[in-house]
Amino acid sequence: MSSDLVSVLNDGTLREYTEELTLMLARQYPEAQGAEWSDALMKEASAADESQDEADAAQKTRAVVEKLVKATPGIMDGTDRGMYLLLTAEVEGLFNLQMTLVVRYFDGEERSALLLHLVQSVGDANAPSAAERSVLKYRILANIFNVLPPAAPLRLDVFLALLSLASANGDVDFLQTALDALPTWLAQWDVPAEKKNACLNSVAAALQAPDCGPEWVTKAYQFSLLHLRYISNETSIASDQRRAEAEKIIADVLRLPKLFEMEEVLQVPVTAELDGQPIFALLKIFVAGTHEDLAQWASQNKAVLERLSLDFDALSRKMRLLDLATLCARSVSAEVSYADIAKVLDVSTEEVEAWVIDVIRAGLVSGKLSQVKQSFRVYRSTHRTFEKPQWESLETRLSQWQKSIQTLISTIGTAGAQNRVPSALADVSAPSADETPASEPAPAS
Repeated sequence: MSSDLVSVLNDGTLREYTEELTLMLARQYPEAQGAEWSDALMKEASAADESQDEADAAQKTRAVVEKLVKATPGIMDGTDRGMYLLLTAEVEGLFNLQMTLVVRYFDGEERSALLLHLVQSVGDANAPSAAERSVLKYRILANIFNVLPPAAPLRLDVFLALLSLASANGDVDFLQTALDALPTWLAQWDVPAEKKNACLNSVAAALQAPDCGPEWVTKAYQFSLLHLRYISNETSIASDQRRAEAEKIIADVLRLPKLFEMEEVLQVPVTAELDGQPIFALLKIFVAGTHEDLAQWASQNKAVLERLSLDFDALSRKMRLLDLATLCARSVSAEVSYADIAKVLDVSTEEVEAWVIDVIRAGLVSGKLSQVKQSFRVYRSTHRTFEKPQWESLETRLSQWQKSIQTLISTIGTAGAQNRVPSALADVSAPSADETPASEPAPAS
């Protein structure tokens, strides 16, 4: 998150800062009450400015700043039109001034508590006005984030507030840069392992929300893998909790739309700890099994499907698309008959074209349908795994390609040689009419 936040404090007095802030904050109260509240705070600020005792002045200053910060929540809830009609620049300036005062006059837990109060007054995703002036709220939260030191634990709270608000408003794309930087930030932030773990949970949930859209599937998968690797390496997490969380993460991965390559999940250490559990068997089916394997698994694990909120119909459809992609992967640069496709998918031949169109849309296969030939010409197909059989298949295809190229080169060479013969003969020209051939010697008389 970048920000153009600059220091907003000049050489003014606390009374001047207080007057500037109360001018806006007082609008949330009835006029008479607001004026009385402002006057009282300005008198306290003047007393702090005029105090000759350094400790007394500091104490009075902090008291005024704390009251100003605590008066902030009403400014963003939209219930008071006087407050709500403040210009965007005015509201952002108000928060910038408040956070600058907090940073100047407070430290440690007191500073964190007051900044967190500002965060909560802006970033409440459950507030009725969560969607109103959302860009302004994002900017304010980004400013607070950037005013904190890189390792500050409060940065996690600010990020989570931003994530929650952006997710609720369908604006996760606002956090694209922040999400890319999050793994680095998690390593920097001085927070307990359980908070980092909870953060990764929150990111995964946000990226899988319906409003997020299919374009975020890859990012959601990347964070699922990051989360699995984190709990694999974090020794402070109890083994039972680690396995339970791994099971949930794998279920989330299986639910991701348009995600078909899951072999990498199997390679994470914590996944191996689930060997022998139903979720591990289900994951292996999606990596290397068939829809018949899935149906058999489901018949034995209905309770698991319900507990993990997995939709069998959605899983079955994804599995059939993978089956079709596997069939096509064995027939690249060749044709697959409708009958073979129907057999693999366990559907009628009338349904084949719809399934082929779906697998093409899923990005697993490319090719061309022929209704006349009742076949599908495969140009490209995705492999779920790439192990010895796939390497052997690739070697065979490369050998065939090499032979084809050699045959083509030989054919071109032969054709070139044949063309050079008549060309050479054409260079031998006949004598012209005005040229007299050399005469033979005359016979003796």
